[in-house]
Amino acid sequence: MDKKWNLQDIKPAQRPERSVRPAERPSKPAAAAPVQARPAPAKAPVEQTDDGTMRIPIASGSRKRRSNVVLVAIVLLLVFGGIVGASYLLRGADITVYPRHREPNINAEFTAYANPTAPEQLSYEIMTLEAEGERQVRATGQQAVTEQATGVLTIYKSTPGVQRLITNTRFEDALGRIFRLVDSVVVPGAVDGQPGSIQAEAFASEPGEDYNVAAGSRFTIPGLESDADLFNAMYAENEAPFSGGFDGQRFIIDEGELAAAQQGLREELRDALIERLPNEQPANLLTFDAATAFVYESLPAVEYGDNLATIKEKAILQVPFFAAPELAQFLAAAAVPGYEGEPVRIVDHTKLEFAYTSATTSRSNIANEESLQFELKGRPTIVWTYDAGRLATDLLGANRTALNQVLQGYPAIERAQAEIRPFWQRTFPTNIREINITESLEDPDKN
Repeated sequence: MDKKWNLQDIKPAQRPERSVRPAERPSKPAAAAPVQARPAPAKAPVEQTDDGTMRIPIASGSRKRRSNVVLVAIVLLLVFGGIVGASYLLRGADITVYPRHREPNINAEFTAYANPTAPEQLSYEIMTLEAEGERQVRATGQQAVTEQATGVLTIYKSTPGVQRLITNTRFEDALGRIFRLVDSVVVPGAVDGQPGSIQAEAFASEPGEDYNVAAGSRFTIPGLESDADLFNAMYAENEAPFSGGFDGQRFIIDEGELAAAQQGLREELRDALIERLPNEQPANLLTFDAATAFVYESLPAVEYGDNLATIKEKAILQVPFFAAPELAQFLAAAAVPGYEGEPVRIVDHTKLEFAYTSATTSRSNIANEESLQFELKGRPTIVWTYDAGRLATDLLGANRTALNQVLQGYPAIERAQAEIRPFWQRTFPTNIREINITESLEDPDKN
């Protein structure tokens, strides 16, 4: 007989339960921790466009990264384009020239001539400025004064051979006024067609203000009329006016008060003339502050009230001017070894101290002098000159490596450096306005 099985009979065998003390047995069985399954990767959603095609949308993070890359690329392109554009707008060439120059130590006496007779002699021109002023002083009375005008004549002889003129030789101007020589002189004859000349002091034959002849008047010599050739060959001129002629009443003024008033007035006139000098200085000529010479002339006083008189003073400033290139060449020949007469210039002539050899020269009428003796001290910078415009022309369109070859035609330039824009340009500009030349006296090796 078949054995029948109960469901309990086929129940799997179980491990025997471990006895647990009542205190340790939990009130409820602990729930088993759920097993977490790895999520399946999400599939990119597919979107249908208006025209029926399917597209996969790009994630927002990828879109942002791509936008940043494009933005950076655009910025770099704009920057590069700006650099290129600026390079073309600012294109050109900057050339720094280092000319030959020296700083000789000068400490010597020199002579300059109003009318040089040799190429190596230094010449000068005299500029004259005048000013008048007046001031009131107390007068104690009047006195009769008779004075003759005085001045300096330059006597010329246009034929060969010397001619002696004795003391009191008469000279007559166009108005018939007679002046006489103070001392005897010997007038030199003409040389190579140039009239001989000499300066001599003269005085008016009569007193009075009418004999205060203006500068530039011409005089004949009446005593030579018997010899027509000699009379026509000799004449005289006054470079400065005759002055001092007076005939009349002059105020009596206390000597101390008069001297103080004259001194103050002369200082005012001196300052006024010095202030005018820079504005009236001729172009391309230079002078030195210490080269100015002043002479003063007291004019007749006039009545000003019952016990007052007006004194008048005239101040005459005379200053020699030198041609700047000529002075530079003169000093280079005197102080720079190996100098051969090339064109040069002085950078700053105020580095030279000027002083007349004779202290009285600055208080004399230097316009009547044939030469001036003076001393110069200092270390001026003498620079060899060159034609910057011709240099720029020679470089137009040339290869940047041709600079040294071009400089061989400029012995005044020791060295030059060129910077061409844009940096990749291999030739100098073809427009002369795009070539800028600057000069430097610094040592290029120290730059």
